[in-house]
Amino acid sequence: TVVRRDAALAGVAVWLEGIAAGKAFPEARRHPVTLTRCALTPRVLAVPAGGTLNVRTEDAYAARLRVVRWPEGRVIAAPRFTDAGQVIPEDRVLEAPGVLELRGEAPAWLRAWVVVAPHPYVGVTDDGGRFAFDGVPPGSYRLVAWHERFGRVERGVTVAPNGASTVDVVIGGGGA
Repeated sequence: TVVRRDAALAGVAVWLEGIAAGKAFPEARRHPVTLTRCALTPRVLAVPAGGTLNVRTEDAYAARLRVVRWPEGRVIAAPRFTDAGQVIPEDRVLEAPGVLELRGEAPAWLRAWVVVAPHPYVGVTDDGGRFAFDGVPPGSYRLVAWHERFGRVERGVTVAPNGASTVDVVIGGGGA
């Protein structure tokens, strides 16, 4: 569970570091982001490396985005939309782990985030601040929680041989 002080925090990307084996990558390797009503959804997407980011527009106006790799600020793609219903597949942007910002060039206020992990143990907290990973092999790992405003928090977690472990992470001023 991820919380900010005393409230649950949705939209936090979470993943494990230090994991080298485990479950297979999911078969579904297309990850959608949609531009609709001048907003990108989902706001935060967490995916395993590889696959394709499908950027789609439902708005009937021209728009241009930049996909920027953080923290270096390097633009790695710049999809341009011209009409509603258009889908632009970006198959190279998910090749390497890291944090990507989808930033509107026109219109400038558009923002969304894609966190890419080198394995399938990655997700986003729900409205209650909860997340879960299944199939994690026993061992000790670093759990990373990342939020666009509050940054990155790391926490050690040990998964027991029975596969169950619970961890609470406080982000944004409360420590870990």
